[in-house]
Amino acid sequence: MTRGKGKIPMSVSELQDIAGMKQEAEATLKHVTEHQVSGAGEMIDKGKLKAEIARYDAILHEGAPVKVGAIRRDALSKEAAEIRAEMEKGMPTRDEMDHPARNPGAVHKHMNWEKRNLKNIERFREIQRTLEPEDPTATNYDKFRKEK
Repeated sequence: MTRGKGKIPMSVSELQDIAGMKQEAEATLKHVTEHQVSGAGEMIDKGKLKAEIARYDAILHEGAPVKVGAIRRDALSKEAAEIRAEMEKGMPTRDEMDHPARNPGAVHKHMNWEKRNLKNIERFREIQRTLEPEDPTATNYDKFRKEK
């Protein structure tokens, strides 16, 4: 999550990770409150666990996908298409990426392409997370590579 740039939806895997950490903290809190735990278990701070659970809730709420209206969806789709066209310029082909030994300079070509398109890649991923929050493969730009 980037602070100060507005609300950027988190990826599906990030949301699942945070939800898993929240469940783990809730299970720990439940175990500590239900059972008389002795030894190291007595040192568990229930207040800190509750604060941690609240923080996870806030992160999940902040990173949750937002509903996008039709006009904004169209504008974002148009922007994604423009970014895709820009990213395809100079993108190494699938053959170059799969067989760099057969294509001298392919790795350097990809690294240079990635440097030139870093902002486009980040923006494309943000747009795709907004448009397709349930699709974890929507942010993958490798599907635009030409075969040869």
